[in-house]
Amino acid sequence: MNAGVSVPNILMTTISDVARRAKVTTATVSNVITQRVPVSAKTRARVLEAIEELGYRPNLVARGLAQGKTSTLALVVPTISNPFFAEVVEEVERAADRHDYQLLLSMTHQSPEEGRRHLERMASRWVDGFIVMDMAADITDVLALADAGKAVVLCVWNQDPRAQRLPLVDIDFRLAGELATRHLLECGHRRIAMIVEEPVQWTRRQGFETALAQAGLAAPQEYIRQGDSSFESGYQAGLAFLALPQPPTAIFAGNDWMALGAIEAITHKGLAVPHDIAVVGVDDISQAAHAHPPLTTISIPKLELARTATELLLRRIQGKRMGASEEPIKILTNPHLIVRQSTARIS
Repeated sequence: MNAGVSVPNILMTTISDVARRAKVTTATVSNVITQRVPVSAKTRARVLEAIEELGYRPNLVARGLAQGKTSTLALVVPTISNPFFAEVVEEVERAADRHDYQLLLSMTHQSPEEGRRHLERMASRWVDGFIVMDMAADITDVLALADAGKAVVLCVWNQDPRAQRLPLVDIDFRLAGELATRHLLECGHRRIAMIVEEPVQWTRRQGFETALAQAGLAAPQEYIRQGDSSFESGYQAGLAFLALPQPPTAIFAGNDWMALGAIEAITHKGLAVPHDIAVVGVDDISQAAHAHPPLTTISIPKLELARTATELLLRRIQGKRMGASEEPIKILTNPHLIVRQSTARIS
């Protein structure tokens, strides 16, 4: 070791040091820390004082092995290149940290094979529970994980009926589709197109079609374009709509990233948003408010979604340790419309 370089006491102090300082056995120190065996208030106070004085931190790995826990949660998402998932990841990490848990993050890039590998690897690392988002893995593999006794919570997964077997925290995306389409109808639009990633965004399309039907309208097939939730797919869909003999006057995109891509395509062709074509997205990512023009969107309560999923998973983990019976739970949160400058009433 180089001269003058000190090692923090936290790395050097052992349980034996604490026992010597408190004049007790190492078993007594362990019982104070784990609370598995009652210790008198006087002895407990002496041990806690020694721990504080020495700056001792228990060996969490050893403690986890003894208690059957690792204080680690796994979060599985398709990607973090989409700001929606990045914002959710940050809030899940904060919520886990408040409960003294760490987070293990995995991205599957919407590949079932990658999803299976990641689930197997994280299960072998003995994480305490899993949050799996937005069909990031095949539901069959996720159900197998739960059947093996793992605590699992799904988040944003209402497109697959098989998911009903597991606890689910979701958004009413059908309502999101209805809100976006009704807003465009109220602005006077009748030729409304949609960019959608199916099957992931199927319920958004259902809401879109429901609102049109209630207004006595239907979108022709050429007004529905498949995207992949990326900026580029929104851009290409926007170009395709503009090339039609009768282009739409408004576009509803299944997420903000595709909506921003559509705006770029419209601008590239020398047209103006919303004067020539109005655009609405879904998610209210941080970039939406700073786009040119600022994007009208359906806001998803991402922080609430992340906190709720994390708290639900922690309750499931505790329930498994207590041997409590579990019933499927579905928690649905509602989106709301945020009107900005990418939409306006037709004059």
